[in-house]
Amino acid sequence: MTEKPISMTDLATAIREGAQIEAFDLYGKQVVFTLPSSGDQVTLWPAPKKPEPRTALGLLWMRRTQQNSLVEHGTLLWTSDAKPFVDWAVQMAYSADEVGPQYTSVLTALREYGIEASVTHFQGTGYLVKVDLPDSTHLVIGGPEGLPSRLDQVEQWQVQHESANEHIAFVCHGPDLHQMIIDTKRYLQATGLRYGGHHPLGALPSTEREDGPDKLYGLISDLSELRRVNPQAPGGTLMTIADADGNNGASIAVPAEVVIRMSRLLAVELNVIETYGG
Repeated sequence: MTEKPISMTDLATAIREGAQIEAFDLYGKQVVFTLPSSGDQVTLWPAPKKPEPRTALGLLWMRRTQQNSLVEHGTLLWTSDAKPFVDWAVQMAYSADEVGPQYTSVLTALREYGIEASVTHFQGTGYLVKVDLPDSTHLVIGGPEGLPSRLDQVEQWQVQHESANEHIAFVCHGPDLHQMIIDTKRYLQATGLRYGGHHPLGALPSTEREDGPDKLYGLISDLSELRRVNPQAPGGTLMTIADADGNNGASIAVPAEVVIRMSRLLAVELNVIETYGG
């Protein structure tokens, strides 16, 4: 005796609970569920019975946009087992083609700051934004549960630095996308020494000077000339910078505020190198 196929009511419940998407049955005759990212609606209903008694039963399905335009359609084998239907609904609801476009604007915003990223799978149905770095580590953008199916559902942006085997650093956490991108860019710049002296996002811009005494002198000189909150603060220093052999030396008077800021930056960098290696 052929096993009775699953009812439309039970199928709607299985998809709703198994795929965690909005699904319901219409008078026990159809199943309708909504894709969480695009908002497209998928409808399933029994195909007309064929006269041959041994012919397998089928379910017809179609996918329509919120503007009621037909996207695709097909036929599924109608059996008593709900799992193939749930797996099919999960694949449709959480595919890269469905979720990925939600985060196109985020990838574009990151790219404007020189950060190349992509959307990647996370724990089955979840997604993250991933930034691959030259030292084979990467940044992951998204909370512990990954990113939601829609961009407008993101409440907090969380960025972490990881390798294949370990968690390296917690970069930032907050609700504002623009601030998250700025904090991420600053983190990559601040940890540049950990990438063999190379910029984490690739080669140095052609307008930058190579690292060395001349560049160090120029940067300190630029800092010293910037407007300061307390230009009369005591405790400045006279700094002489030269090549290792003592040649090409030059001295510069460094204001107290610049000395304090440099000391704080160097203390942070020292802690990074001691913790994670130079």
